[in-house]
Amino acid sequence: MSRPIADAGQRQAALDPRESFIVQAPAGSGKTELLIQRFLALLAVVERPEAILAITFTRKAAAEMRSRLLEALAAAQGACPEKPHAARTWELARGALANDRRLGWNLAGNPGRLTIQTIDSFNASLVRRMPWLSRLGGMPQVTDDPGALYRRAAERALQGLGRQGEEGEGISCLLSHLDNRLDHLRDLLVAMLARRDQWGRHLLGRRGEEQRASLECALRALVEAELKAACAVIPEAVRIDLAELAPFAAQNLVAEGKDGHLARLLDLDRFPVASADDLAVWRGMAELLLTGEGTLRKAVNKSCGFPADKVEPCLSMKRRMVEVLDWLKTQEGAGAALCRVRQLPPVVYETEQWQVLRALAELLPRAVAELWLVFREEGAADFAEIALKAQLALADEEGPSELLLRLDNRLDHILVDEFQDTSHLQFTLLQILTAGWQPGDGRTLFLVGDPMQSIYRFREAEVGLFLQARRRGLGSFPLRSLQLSANFRSQAGVVDWVNRSFAALFPPAEDAVCGAVPLAPAEAVHPPLPQPAVSIHPFAGRDDAGEAEQVVELVGAALARPGETVAILVRSRPHLARLLPALRAAGFPYQAQEIDLLAERPAGRDLASLTRALLHPADRLAWLAVLRAPWCVLTLTDLHALVGGQRHALLPELLADPTALARLSADGRGRAERTGRILAEAAARRGRVGLRPLVEGCWLALGGPAFLDAAALDDASRVLELLESLDQGGDLADFEALERG
Repeated sequence: MSRPIADAGQRQAALDPRESFIVQAPAGSGKTELLIQRFLALLAVVERPEAILAITFTRKAAAEMRSRLLEALAAAQGACPEKPHAARTWELARGALANDRRLGWNLAGNPGRLTIQTIDSFNASLVRRMPWLSRLGGMPQVTDDPGALYRRAAERALQGLGRQGEEGEGISCLLSHLDNRLDHLRDLLVAMLARRDQWGRHLLGRRGEEQRASLECALRALVEAELKAACAVIPEAVRIDLAELAPFAAQNLVAEGKDGHLARLLDLDRFPVASADDLAVWRGMAELLLTGEGTLRKAVNKSCGFPADKVEPCLSMKRRMVEVLDWLKTQEGAGAALCRVRQLPPVVYETEQWQVLRALAELLPRAVAELWLVFREEGAADFAEIALKAQLALADEEGPSELLLRLDNRLDHILVDEFQDTSHLQFTLLQILTAGWQPGDGRTLFLVGDPMQSIYRFREAEVGLFLQARRRGLGSFPLRSLQLSANFRSQAGVVDWVNRSFAALFPPAEDAVCGAVPLAPAEAVHPPLPQPAVSIHPFAGRDDAGEAEQVVELVGAALARPGETVAILVRSRPHLARLLPALRAAGFPYQAQEIDLLAERPAGRDLASLTRALLHPADRLAWLAVLRAPWCVLTLTDLHALVGGQRHALLPELLADPTALARLSADGRGRAERTGRILAEAAARRGRVGLRPLVEGCWLALGGPAFLDAAALDDASRVLELLESLDQGGDLADFEALERG
């Protein structure tokens, strides 16, 4: 029998169509159901269904919300369900249908009037409506993989290398900082272009000292937020003691010739305040209280400035220091706060640091401009570009655009799902859309998310924005905070174990600057099951083979029960080295995203090497890999006999040279002659056939499929499909594209 729903009052409040809310909805709390109920409650009071906009972050979530809304409206024409939450949805759907009939919407026949979009599709719709204001003209194709476009823009931006003047000097400065690795500088620009929606507001449109002031201001804000947190865990009485103890300890250390952070406390006459100007003093205080490992000191002795003298004032000072440390150990988070203080950066850049940073700050706008030109040439754009241009279509320095004014007259209610996944760019978009909204004017905002899930960092999400909106509202628009706690997904045994285990892992208090989120305990709706909710199988020391064997045994036991599904979580991909082969050997099929990469599986490696060899006769590593592949398997002894001492000879030439082949064993000579002949015939076809037929024909002639099982054949098929998609006149324009693919 289900337990009572602990947060029933919060859920009921969330359905008030006159108020705006931000709702923390942990996993399993029925967030989607609540969003649907809110949408239905609004449908019962609006004059047009288009007055409601629901925003999600994935197409799957948007499709699910639309489907469940239509199902609820259809079910409302039948009998009322028995389950309380389903009955509530039914009641709200009945109200929406009554309004539908009164105003003649006919939502059943016109479901397109329900506006449920992903954030990206909403941005795209804005750009389509105002192509001139967005500066994009015709709507470009939005690419999910813009990496190649970023690289082209980065390479163009670096064409200033060797030029005279500031541009060339800046690139030279960056190269010097990166040990003259031009590829590292290019990759740095590529990474920064992918995140330009985050740093653009700080750098673009600013130059020189204005950029420096903006960046140092951000550093100062970060440092002072941490110092404020450290101040909060140290009460006034302890601060008074430390203001006397710290100079005493510093004086003793300086007298012994020891200099360091503690020396900065020598002239201390007060406890430092939460200001970046006192950062050096704070570091000295952290040095006084912490060990080298970052924990609060256990011993008070001469190494930290308190000699073993048994005379006053040494004795009383030492006793007071012990009391201060004992007290701090009872304060949760005190040691961690002081440890973070020790790691804080200076808030003013040194000359050499600023030279490098200024060179990068001057190069980045050029890279952004080059990226814009690349987008124009290709008729393509990434999601960030569409979002940036959507904002430009809504408002600029002169105020709201005609499009925003039209939207403002049409939109009365906005619902946002997965709000913890919001980036700065998306947050600003919502601020623009709700600019001028006032409480009680009939317009509402409903934000739902779970900041505890922000670890996934989806699309550069910033969980601090969720915490900021909960504390201060969105812009000037206030939001009432609600907290859901009921868990409808898991039985009580699992929920209780998670509450106990994660309590020590999450920080004790939230911090919007650092994105720290405390645990919000859940309350199970489903009672506990008789069997243990969680079982632990510990291993003493690392034993990958033993762990893989244990996991396979557990998976087999679970799948033997009808209807069971299994998820396997690991800390990092290297931990799967033994597990994935064990699963395959046991015959358990699995699905994995970016885990079992084609490039790391035998069929993928062999076909990639074969492609490189056919396209580049001088790629010695690729040719050696082809000769070691299953269709040839030359021994290392034969390989050395073939290429040893032949540093400048091409492998195709050696394979066609009887003298070189004569150095091999009889078995190796036969293998090498056959492989070399097939490769030569394939290479002769290069440029006359497409890339896939070239590689696939050679692979088949070599007998590649004979060495693969069904799973590996599927891998090979996917690699060949990739080659077909990358084909440019029978060649590859970019070998990195093959590696990425």
